[in-house]
Amino acid sequence: MRSAEEKQPARPRASAVQRRHNIIEATLRVMARDGLRAVSHRAVASEASVPLASTTYYFRDLEDLIIESFLHWSEAQRRDIEAFQVRVLALLSQTRVAGTAEALADAASAYVLDQVQRLRSDRVLEYAFLHEAIRVPRLRAALERQQQGHLEFLRGFHAALGSPQPELDAQITNSVLLGLEKGALLAQGPVEIRAVMLRHLQQALEPTLSEA
Repeated sequence: MRSAEEKQPARPRASAVQRRHNIIEATLRVMARDGLRAVSHRAVASEASVPLASTTYYFRDLEDLIIESFLHWSEAQRRDIEAFQVRVLALLSQTRVAGTAEALADAASAYVLDQVQRLRSDRVLEYAFLHEAIRVPRLRAALERQQQGHLEFLRGFHAALGSPQPELDAQITNSVLLGLEKGALLAQGPVEIRAVMLRHLQQALEPTLSEA
């Protein structure tokens, strides 16, 4: 009879797990710095300081490598977005209706600026993955799941604001945020992020304010 230890599957060696992680991180650095077209097994192996054979050992092809890199990247993005969502929900519970738009506009504009300044490389990666997803169904499905998570929060957000159409308002707010991020990434001068967000939120709050 086999012992309990013998029945347990062997755990991957820490060095193997770390090497796979390093390859994924190297892929993201190459993408952010040089663009998606620069991603190759050779370029990633050089960036990660591993033998060329390591990339094909852990990832069967470039599509697999890019998708796994997206999943790794999107998990970090999820944690960042959830932290912002906690701040927004706290504002909703602490702020009177009359001051809600201003408080939320401050938080949203600070978030957008942080995304395009401190986290600029993440936004570059986001658009690179989006471009690749147009032709890669597996990546497109992963991106759609991420997008649905964003919309689910925004639906709840607008429902909390008293929106009669939270699903539609969620789509609009998502488009506004994406448009502001894109504009700030490309802009040569100042972008009126707070002014746009304030106007948008005031419009979203009109039904609630009219009833107050």
